[in-house]
Amino acid sequence: MHSPGSVQKFSVWCLITALAFLGATITLNGRFITPVRGPLAFGIVGLTIVLLAVTVISFLRFVRDADELMRKIQVDALGVGFAAGAVFTLGYRLCERLGAPKLDVDDGFLVMMVFWALGQYLGYRRYCDDGQVEA
Repeated sequence: MHSPGSVQKFSVWCLITALAFLGATITLNGRFITPVRGPLAFGIVGLTIVLLAVTVISFLRFVRDADELMRKIQVDALGVGFAAGAVFTLGYRLCERLGAPKLDVDDGFLVMMVFWALGQYLGYRRYCDDGQVEA
């Protein structure tokens, strides 16, 4: 059985990292830090990368501690996220060649994350109705 603490820790790390990434993106757009390539900017980028790595480690611990059903839900959800991200990334690239505005590299990743979350929700909903997964 998965440890409720591991999923909560992972969720907190996701929130912290998402806020740090958003803050770094806004801060490094050139209006708040001058020069953009100075020591403060490198520190912000370094800290954000460390938070991303800690979040990945937290997810790996969560999956390692999870029971078989929780792992199945996660693998299925990751599959949904990867498939949606692939369709979006490749499909939108073709749309760009037709004149659509260019997107940033992280836009496809955001699509993957949203669909991963949707896949988790659908998996929890599917299996929680049977009372097999604790909320």
